[in-house]
Amino acid sequence: MSRSEHWRSIVAQGWTIMFMVFLANIVMDIVRNTVMNSSTQWANHLGMTGVKFVTVIMAIYAVMPVLIRTLSVRWFRYVVVACTALITLFVAAHEVSHLVAADKPFGVLHILDILHHVLGIWVIVATVMWIRQPD
Repeated sequence: MSRSEHWRSIVAQGWTIMFMVFLANIVMDIVRNTVMNSSTQWANHLGMTGVKFVTVIMAIYAVMPVLIRTLSVRWFRYVVVACTALITLFVAAHEVSHLVAADKPFGVLHILDILHHVLGIWVIVATVMWIRQPD
């Protein structure tokens, strides 16, 4: 396996795992709200606009690993860096908004958020390494 393929595989796998962590975070939030008997919090917090937005985010997560394994042109590698940075920043900003609103106190519930941030940073680093490889 070439160095380019090595980094490309890491980037594709990173996007797949980030998607899994994103989905796990949603599932755990639903479980938390169910246990706390506050299932209306999701309806109040997200609304239909939020549901549509999360659906688009999920579609991006689902298609990125396929595109990464399909396209190898240099310009697309820059697109991957930008998309990874934007999604990572979005998840971080969302987490900060919950901390500021004090509706999700900092604790064990943030492990998946923090894991997503770490994975996002690692995927950015891996994508930069992929960009540096010759075509």
